Amino acid sequence: MANLIRSEWFKLKRSRVFWLMLGVLLVSAVAYCVLNYMDDPNDGGALNAVSGMDMFVAGMGGNFYIIKIGVCILAGFFISSEYSTGTMKRAVTSGNTRSQVILAKTSVYLAGSVLTALLFPLASLAAGSLLFGIGTLEGVSSVAEYIVRCLGLTITVAAAHAAIAALIGTLFNDSGKTIGFGVIFFFFIDGVFALVGNYVPIVKTVYEYSVFSQIIHYTEPALSSRNVLLTALIPLATSAALLVLCVLAFRKKEIK
Repeated sequence: MANLIRSEWFKLKRSRVFWLMLGVLLVSAVAYCVLNYMDDPNDGGALNAVSGMDMFVAGMGGNFYIIKIGVCILAGFFISSEYSTGTMKRAVTSGNTRSQVILAKTSVYLAGSVLTALLFPLASLAAGSLLFGIGTLEGVSSVAEYIVRCLGLTITVAAAHAAIAALIGTLFNDSGKTIGFGVIFFFFIDGVFALVGNYVPIVKTVYEYSVFSQIIHYTEPALSSRNVLLTALIPLATSAALLVLCVLAFRKKEIK
């Protein structure tokens, strides 16, 4: 199992798509901070960030889209594409069990997804702090505590969304289908829950305690201790459940 994980980690480090995503996110974060720094509100400027914390909050807001799109792209190229190239077939005939093969791949994939989710807000915080100073945030007594909380919950929320995308990637043999279906699913699932929840109240309750709702609220400064705990536990439970489904689906999947 350890050798499988090392092999998958090596493949992730060699993945051009993974490094391209990280590069685009890093450049985007720095560019946005520089634009804010150069913008003058007194001269008709529309940007109003004045501290590194402002940039961090903006970066966390952007993570709503980065997580949903990023996990789908990575799942398409890191998981689904290996069916068409024959890599997955060679892996299951190499003496390892199917459970070991898919667990190793999804574990490394989840780690890559988490790194992708952390990069943009961290780069925004670093670049913003260098340009403006770290500053403060209204409604937050401890800036350090807020940063640690947000980054910790980003790990759990990103892992849960990545686990969902991993299941999609396991079911589909084509990277394009995985990316397309995953993006559509993540961006329409909230509307589906809202529509059905208007007629079936329990569906609304289920949504409120799902990762799809947690990703919207987990960066709020006034988040209570109870909600922080829920936002940590719900994604972790979701990740575990989805990984089990990935294993079950991969065991029954016909690999050509």
